[in-house]
Amino acid sequence: MTTVLVIGATGKQGGAVARLLLDHGHEVTAYVRSPESPAALALAAAGARLAAGDLADPEPLSRAALGADAIFGLSVPFGAGGKDEEVAQGRLLVDVAARAGAHLVYSSVRGAGQLVETNIDHADSKQLVEAHLRAQEVRATVLGPVYFMENVLNVGFSRLTDGVLANPLSPGKPLDQVTVRDIAGLAVHAVEHPDRFAGQRIDVVSDRVTGEEAARVLSDVLGREIPYRQLPLDQVRQWAGDEIADMFQRFEDNTDFLDAAALHAAYPDVAWHSYADWARTVDWDRVLGDRTAAR
Repeated sequence: MTTVLVIGATGKQGGAVARLLLDHGHEVTAYVRSPESPAALALAAAGARLAAGDLADPEPLSRAALGADAIFGLSVPFGAGGKDEEVAQGRLLVDVAARAGAHLVYSSVRGAGQLVETNIDHADSKQLVEAHLRAQEVRATVLGPVYFMENVLNVGFSRLTDGVLANPLSPGKPLDQVTVRDIAGLAVHAVEHPDRFAGQRIDVVSDRVTGEEAARVLSDVLGREIPYRQLPLDQVRQWAGDEIADMFQRFEDNTDFLDAAALHAAYPDVAWHSYADWARTVDWDRVLGDRTAAR
């Protein structure tokens, strides 16, 4: 049994990691902002110990890390303090792990292992965090997720509640995607095998699908036709801002894809999910607010 501190344990990534660690019989401390939230209480009921605090406050974070064998963590983009706030969070996380002597499993973003300015703040910030990590005496494993499958659950953007799948990419443009289930699977595997994983940086992909392919999968899972609709990038820029629009433009222009088959073969103990596998795990009734939506 390993003692693990999970940062952001009520979020998508942290929550998936915390639940899988508990399923594997590990001792989990869930670091949460609000211990009284339903998600935090559910983790406590499942066996996690709750520790309250945020990533801007070194004292509660350091207390929570005492005695931890490993720490799973990430920095949070799109905060009020922008890029600088996220960099400060990540650096503090690295420093706390170093002082605690814990194995840090840090979830970053694909390609952030080198300093190359992208002008996309949530990518550049992680480059700076990783540079700080490399300069410290800390055992660490860095995971670099690609685009999240779970982003489609933001129905205000994907428009699934309108009966379509909307996205700024061309219908036939492939996009590397990952589910938090697979990030959690690889993170827990790293926690359980620290000697193999310490010092590694691994970009993480579950599947590669086009918008048209994703729409066909969702049509099959939901039991009704979900056509694909390409959103004009100018409209995305107005709705979501330049950073998100620029990110999708990079996806549209990208020709450098990860080798998912090689990654999955290298770590066969992770229960990897295709896009269809993932879609079948989603509670679509809850997501869409329609009790007849999923079959």
